[in-house]
Amino acid sequence: MHAVRRTLAAAAAAPLLVAGLAACGSSEEPAASEQAPTVEEQSQAEEPEDSEAPEGSESPEDQGSDGPEHSEGEESGDSDDAGETEATGSGTTSVEHLWIDDSWTIEETDDICGEMDLSPANYSDQEGFFSCGPTAASALACQVEAENLVYCITNAPGRNAISFASDKAAEDAGTMPANEDALPLQVTLPGGVTCQPISHDHDQHFEDMFSWYSCDDGSELLTDEDITNTFAVEGETWTVQRSVDKGAPEEVVAATVTFAGT
Repeated sequence: MHAVRRTLAAAAAAPLLVAGLAACGSSEEPAASEQAPTVEEQSQAEEPEDSEAPEGSESPEDQGSDGPEHSEGEESGDSDDAGETEATGSGTTSVEHLWIDDSWTIEETDDICGEMDLSPANYSDQEGFFSCGPTAASALACQVEAENLVYCITNAPGRNAISFASDKAAEDAGTMPANEDALPLQVTLPGGVTCQPISHDHDQHFEDMFSWYSCDDGSELLTDEDITNTFAVEGETWTVQRSVDKGAPEEVVAATVTFAGT
């Protein structure tokens, strides 16, 4: 389970008031000597006595009264739910994994790991994936492919990677545990907008918030400060705060979150 902030949704139930007009109206039967009202009297009376339903059943007035009330309540509830769904997106978030293949652009570099200790990859939730080297190298998630040959993802949406030989990485990568606090390597929003992590945040954002994910349409995902707070996870739904043109963020449900892995 990813250690990201969970939001808790509180469920509210509204009490339902049931009108008992039929029960009250049928508790007193008309006297035997009382004549049935004429058609004209029926049309003038607000509640005709001869239209009362038998005891224990609902009168047409009760049905007509309760029907619209229940219908309006249901329509109002559906409308509210629809409004919320439109604001946050709909459905659950798909969790996927991505790794380098022949379609990627791979640049050969010098060994960026050197004699440094390896760390579990920040953007992979699987064993054997690690990170090493300087931040400027942008090695987001690395894996030893064969012998001492290492591949690292540097840009997931652009399908860019680097490769290098490293005896140190080949020796230590096999014991690298899965990162339980891993973050998505790529986030896809409704409409196909793709966002990826950035190493530095030098921009100004709405109300001095922070952003560690930039999107390909110029928008950004905001957080209070920590990158781990970019995502609020509830069940299978990942919610983010998306800001367009530096404006107030809108709560959006991510369509897909992608981690490095196979």
